Amino acid sequence: MGEKTQYPEHVRLKAISQFSQKIGEFIDWLGESDIQLCKPDRYGYTPVRISIQKLLADFFNIDLNKIEEEKQQMLEEMRALNERDN
Repeated sequence: MGEKTQYPEHVRLKAISQFSQKIGEFIDWLGESDIQLCKPDRYGYTPVRISIQKLLADFFNIDLNKIEEEKQQMLEEMRALNERDN
């Protein structure tokens, strides 16, 4: 990953997308099978209330805020190109 890019977080996201897709499908399957991810607390266990997207981002160390910033930058650049072309 030695290449320089304006969108480094998107490059990282693309690199793990195949793996994260499969893990996401597995987590979906768990839910469909009435199997919940839980964490221990002082009363026993509490279901984890984190979205699949957030779980995967945390696991693969993807910053969702940076992803959103890069998306906004892409949109701004596309708008500028469209204005220039019109």
